[in-house]
Amino acid sequence: MLQKILQSGTVLFIALLTLLPFQLAAQQSDHILEMIILTREDGSVYILHNTAIPLSHGFLVHRKVENGEWEKLTETPVFPVQNGYQLERRLGPMFTFIAEELNRDDPQGIFLSLRAQTIQNTITHAAIPELARELGRSYTDYDAPIGSQVSYRFEIVNDLERPTGQIIEGSALITPEKPIAPTAVQAENEGRRITLDWQFPTPEDRPETMNTIRFRTFYRDVESGAVEDVTNAILARTLGDRDFRKNFNVPRLEREYEFWVEAVDISGQPSDRSEIIRLLVTDNIAPAIISGVQSSLTDDYESDITWPVSPEIDLAGYHVYSALGEEEEYTRLTDELLPPLQTFYRHADPIPGGQYRYAVTAVDENGNESELSNPTHIYIWDSTTPDPVSGLNAEFDNDQKFVSLNWNEPADAEQLRTFQVLRRQIHPAAGGLYDQVNQTALLDGTIVDTGYGADGFREGVFLEYGVVAVGRNGNRSDTTWTEIQIPVLTPPDPPTSVQTRMRNGESVQVTWNASLSGDVTNYRLYRQETGSEETVLLNESGRGNRFFRDSSIELNREYVFSITAVDSVGNESVPTLAEPIATHRLHPPERTRNVQAISTEEGVILQWQILDDSQVKGYRIYRSGIATGIFEPIGEAGEGELRFIHPESEAGQWFKVFPYDHTGREARTAVAVQAVRR
Repeated sequence: MLQKILQSGTVLFIALLTLLPFQLAAQQSDHILEMIILTREDGSVYILHNTAIPLSHGFLVHRKVENGEWEKLTETPVFPVQNGYQLERRLGPMFTFIAEELNRDDPQGIFLSLRAQTIQNTITHAAIPELARELGRSYTDYDAPIGSQVSYRFEIVNDLERPTGQIIEGSALITPEKPIAPTAVQAENEGRRITLDWQFPTPEDRPETMNTIRFRTFYRDVESGAVEDVTNAILARTLGDRDFRKNFNVPRLEREYEFWVEAVDISGQPSDRSEIIRLLVTDNIAPAIISGVQSSLTDDYESDITWPVSPEIDLAGYHVYSALGEEEEYTRLTDELLPPLQTFYRHADPIPGGQYRYAVTAVDENGNESELSNPTHIYIWDSTTPDPVSGLNAEFDNDQKFVSLNWNEPADAEQLRTFQVLRRQIHPAAGGLYDQVNQTALLDGTIVDTGYGADGFREGVFLEYGVVAVGRNGNRSDTTWTEIQIPVLTPPDPPTSVQTRMRNGESVQVTWNASLSGDVTNYRLYRQETGSEETVLLNESGRGNRFFRDSSIELNREYVFSITAVDSVGNESVPTLAEPIATHRLHPPERTRNVQAISTEEGVILQWQILDDSQVKGYRIYRSGIATGIFEPIGEAGEGELRFIHPESEAGQWFKVFPYDHTGREARTAVAVQAVRR
């Protein structure tokens, strides 16, 4: 304990001395002889200095009040003890305590070590006033003038009582003080072992506590009234700490005790008692933990738990606890204590398929229960298979783009570990393996499937979903299946191009290239006559048929044909338009017949005949100066007109009349006719 004092109190005392008017700390290279002056509550002044008096030397004490003269307080020198044996006789039990704490048995060695000029010894002398007195480190003035500024001088003398010239001086205002009492005292017990806690302010909190260096602890037996000082060591205060603790034993259980703490300053002066704490000290120590607990499984899948007999003298019995699976908390199985000699327990109704942990505690006659024993593990086998789910339904949310699945849970749902939700694309086929939708345990009868990563779902595909119930024992139910098609919400791409041509002068042949979309099921063919707002659906064909012949056309008309692609859910693409096509016969019109050219005063009059005017759109008139020359156009006649007058022509010139159809094609030949007069 003394070593602990030297270690824990060092920082405190250095700070304590530093904050006082006079510095007491030792400096090895340039030793300053200083002192602490403390006025006690009774008016006596305790002076503590930090100088090792040389062996065989002593000191005289002088006092000066205010600015007065020095007066001698000691008529003869005070000589400290000169060796360890003197110190041992003077201190008595205190020396024995110091020797035990220093783990030394040679008085002279102890004496020399305590005289050393060290910070540790400075603290020891401050904590043990009796030791400081015997080593010449302190002096008490019992007649100091209260309220005055008083100076003290220690004059060192040799063995002939002659001054050596070494002086220790200090000054202080003589103001009585007393340590403040500790606060927030608390006491608790573990059997006869008492833990006493209290608080005391730091010098920064309360500067007036600077001279307080240690504590004393006491208890009183309420029944007998006996008071016991249980400090049994120097309980030093430590710098910066506000919380302190002391452990000790009381002699008896089932007794009521009072506890308190006193603070002690460097002169040994105690504070008033702290708050007194009364505590009934009972036997609250639990029995020792039971070890060697074992378990086994019976043929009926019940658990047998066994353990050794507890050696506790006041044992009242046992309790058995269990925990299932990964549960942290144990549940007690026994409603009443098992007798001390019964070291067997059968758990008759464990849940099949459960991994159990069992533990045992011992309980004494005061109700104190030990900690849980070592756990023993056992698995309760379960061969039951869960019932399959029912009512499995899958719906696609067009807005959120996910599949929502729900199902009815089986009757034994509380025995399930999880549901496993499986998914596979079945059209277009994408292999035979299933993906598991839920990656963690699922105990609700619903789940949302957002598809394949960031891509989600591909429109138009068919998916198969299955749900399996998995029991706590790992057994699996039959799989319940359902199918769903992901809606196609985006129209397909249109055909890339459309081609039209006349066939046999009677119909229009329409062909087109396929759409690039893979889910197209049909194509729709539309026709619109130029100049009309009406569009006619001519045909709807399967995705493999991209050809159609329109025989319902009327000749000599202009039409626009268009194609759209239709997917499996009826989405229709924008149309792809073909170039306009004019309908006509396969061959140009037949030539005119019986052409006559007559020159008159009005000009040349041309007349002719035509066998079939059904495809004739009009007639073009040509003229040349000779029958074999180049014929130049001079005019046209409209559809149904068989006569043309040209005022600028005259007799002798040659003429040809060519009929033409709606496409502008002319007859292949025409007879040249010379104009004559009549």
